[in-house]
Amino acid sequence: MRTVIGLFEQHDEALKAYTQLANDGIALADLDILTADDKDDEPKLAYLGTIVPEPDIHVYLAGVRQGGTLITANVADSMATRVAEIMSGFSMVNINQRAEELRSTDSSLTLSNPAVDENVIEVIEEELQVGKAEQERGRMRIYNVVTEREVSENVGLRDETIRVQRRAVNRTVAINSDLFKERSFEMVEVDEVATVGKIARVVEEIVLSKDVAEKIETIKETLRRQDVEIEEVPAVRAFEDYEPEFRSYYEANLAGKGFSYDQMAPALRFGYKLAVTEPFRSNPWTAVEADAHRLWEERNPGTWEQAKGAVRLAWEKVRSVR
Repeated sequence: MRTVIGLFEQHDEALKAYTQLANDGIALADLDILTADDKDDEPKLAYLGTIVPEPDIHVYLAGVRQGGTLITANVADSMATRVAEIMSGFSMVNINQRAEELRSTDSSLTLSNPAVDENVIEVIEEELQVGKAEQERGRMRIYNVVTEREVSENVGLRDETIRVQRRAVNRTVAINSDLFKERSFEMVEVDEVATVGKIARVVEEIVLSKDVAEKIETIKETLRRQDVEIEEVPAVRAFEDYEPEFRSYYEANLAGKGFSYDQMAPALRFGYKLAVTEPFRSNPWTAVEADAHRLWEERNPGTWEQAKGAVRLAWEKVRSVR
């Protein structure tokens, strides 16, 4: 799979390209439109920074910040060229040219990128990076609260009362000098009263602590790798080398259809040219036919239906599909 990215200054042009890609068979799940106005696009734009090298990513993100629109398409390698051609047909920004323009205002922008060389394709592989971050799950707080309650308790108190009692007595005493001296006696009356005091007593302790345990968590993720396949391409033969086969096909299948081989030859040459030219050589006929139709009609208006059989015959023969 490859990710094809296109930057558009005009949003309506991006929408046209998006619609054309969908009409051309690209699944909507593989297409995305990214702008600076949509907050949901921020993580997607950040992810592009991990797969698109500098300076291209700098140019793409600068274009988005300036109001541009990005279209991304995740397609098979064989469809990447076709998707790029569709995007380029709708006023897509030339990234190399835009990078040069940015460099004129930002001298720190480095334009050295080996992928710009048409003979170099980068092999890109994702790596899994697992880290740790602290995340608060909850808190526990302890604090004291003062409450009041009424209590009662019985206590026994002594209550003294002095009584004066007169008793009638009739007895004789000896007269002496102390008999009529003044004398006095006192008795103290003491009552007990309740006294109240308070003492503070610790009856319970609340301790705030936490248990720390280590756990192993298995992280599962899908990593992608973009490999480069090497294919030996046979040397291109001249059109004249195929003519015997083309004539044989004409004699066997088309000789009685009302037109000569020379009348069919331009369509055969057109199909041959498509088969030896990129991107038509590397894509299936389903991806090539629309462009072939357009290019033929530009030179031969209204004759595609008569010519397309011969065009496809030559294209498939040269690519050894038949």
